[in-house]
Amino acid sequence: MREARGKIAGTFFILTVLAGASLAAQAPPGQPKILLLSLEDALRIASGESETVWVAESGVMRAVGTQMTTRSGLFPQLSGSASYQRTLRSQFSGINFGGSGSSQGLQNLPFFQLNQYSLGLSLSQLLFDGGQVLARTRASQARQRSAEIDVDAARAQTLLDTTSAYFDALLDDRLVEITEASLAEQEELLRQTGVAQQVGEKSEFELLQSRVARDNQLPVVLQNRSQRQSAYWRLKQLLNVPLDDEVRLTTTIQDLPPRFAQPADAATEGRAPVRQAEENVRANRELLSGALGERWPSISLSSFYNPVAYPAQGVLPSIPDFRENWTVTLSLSVPIFTGGRLAGDELTARGNLSEARARLKQTREAAELDARVSQNDLADAEATLKSNQSTVEQARRAYEIAQLRFREGLSSQIELQDSRLQFEQAEVNQARALRNVQVARAKLALLRDLPLAGSSAAAAQAVGAAAQTPAPAQSARPAQPSTGGVTIPGISGPGGSTP
Repeated sequence: MREARGKIAGTFFILTVLAGASLAAQAPPGQPKILLLSLEDALRIASGESETVWVAESGVMRAVGTQMTTRSGLFPQLSGSASYQRTLRSQFSGINFGGSGSSQGLQNLPFFQLNQYSLGLSLSQLLFDGGQVLARTRASQARQRSAEIDVDAARAQTLLDTTSAYFDALLDDRLVEITEASLAEQEELLRQTGVAQQVGEKSEFELLQSRVARDNQLPVVLQNRSQRQSAYWRLKQLLNVPLDDEVRLTTTIQDLPPRFAQPADAATEGRAPVRQAEENVRANRELLSGALGERWPSISLSSFYNPVAYPAQGVLPSIPDFRENWTVTLSLSVPIFTGGRLAGDELTARGNLSEARARLKQTREAAELDARVSQNDLADAEATLKSNQSTVEQARRAYEIAQLRFREGLSSQIELQDSRLQFEQAEVNQARALRNVQVARAKLALLRDLPLAGSSAAAAQAVGAAAQTPAPAQSARPAQPSTGGVTIPGISGPGGSTP
């Protein structure tokens, strides 16, 4: 994991060093920068800068630590100790034990010694515990594998979120371009109608119609510019780019990185959520074995080596002053009555295992459904895009004819505006369908490692089917941009008109 983080950090450092080649203009110190960003660069940066991935990697670190702690019970435990004791007042002072002299013959006993040194070396080894430690070690290993799968899932979700945000920004660029072009045409039509009204060829009613149509287009442009700004802020947030810096996207909406060219294996057993659920079943099965092992006796071997010194001369002892205590103990512990604790632990473990098996079955069913839905989303988006390609050409041709008829005085301004709205809506639908196709392809390429849709907060950004029913006039962007629901307020479906 550290090597992977090192490679990611190295890649990000190289990108930073080469940023001069990606800058359209070098801003002065303290001023916002202009960053040229391709989708592949954004994916590399997001992989190393995602807080979601960092959290998942922290989970792996915790799982490894738990496994090491659990596995330590299989190995000998060795510890050392040392102590010094100074006697200030003794209860044996002044008592005659039948000796002679000031020490009364007790100079080798601890009763009258002012200084005492004690060293200790303790060794213990578990010999048998019914398989409890081994079972819990295997359970912690399963938890570690589940945490590693979670890292892959977090990284895949980050890549999908970044791809979705990148194409959302591209789509909003296209929507602003379409609405600004429509505003320019409305300005030109208003100018022509004003000139014609001055020479008596157009009525005041037609001039008012042109002015109202132009004025109605202004808030549409402003709203789409605001949505585009929000989309860029979302992308900058995912990449940890300062919000004041300007990002210019170099990948077009028609391009997709080679890593998303081929869909991943959508087999149910290979999906990350299913593999995590299987590891959860293994972990709970081992924990049940550990709970059953608590009913067996436990046998352990321990040894304690304890040199003690009472220096008669001076404060510090010499080697001959030490006397040795060395014990070896073989202990047997048998649970006789625990007040129902063992039965409770076993019942809890069985309940957890039963729940894990049920969740595994549920996850398999959800993974199969998620794969079918993702494949259907791509097929639906591709079919929509294919149908929109001919629709755009037909709407463009109809608008050109309507312009010609209007200039020749063969049609009204209402007919011209209706043709323009149909052409504009066709372009919007095509851009939205193209965005949905690209994001759906990215999701299928990442499907193996992606979490199930709706299983986490990040899954709310998962790609879905494009909304086929045009939004009503003046409606805002739907809450889930990844579903492709990006509309131009003020534009109804084909053949419709603004209120």
